[in-house]
Amino acid sequence: MRGLARSLALTALGAFALGACTPQAGPQPPTAPTGEATEVPGNQSYARDMNAADKAACTTAGGMVQRRGRLGMEQCVHPFADAGKACTDTSQCEGKCVGSAGTTSAIEKVSGQCQPDDRLFGCYSEIRDGKAAYAICVD
Repeated sequence: MRGLARSLALTALGAFALGACTPQAGPQPPTAPTGEATEVPGNQSYARDMNAADKAACTTAGGMVQRRGRLGMEQCVHPFADAGKACTDTSQCEGKCVGSAGTTSAIEKVSGQCQPDDRLFGCYSEIRDGKAAYAICVD
């Protein structure tokens, strides 16, 4: 009987731990007019949109202004010339050699693709020496 109670307790603990990893919708920051800073919980402030001068500097440098990440903030994004090229190591790319988030084996040989630009968001594995070095999710 004691073994059954322990087994049920461990099962409940495991379910609780997995539930803690489930993405939850968090509080959304207030919106601000273009270029103005906005207060968010925790006394952090950020500029939601880039100002006109920063946008012009971005496009002059070959970038494009796009909304990225979970907060949808405007960012200057520079595409890489080798975007999408097959690779087996980050040294073969301008950015990182990345595989899908499911590419997690550090033993099996895998290949990936060169990242498309300098603002990599989402879940991916970096490929080094033909193996998945690590997996990460960036919001």
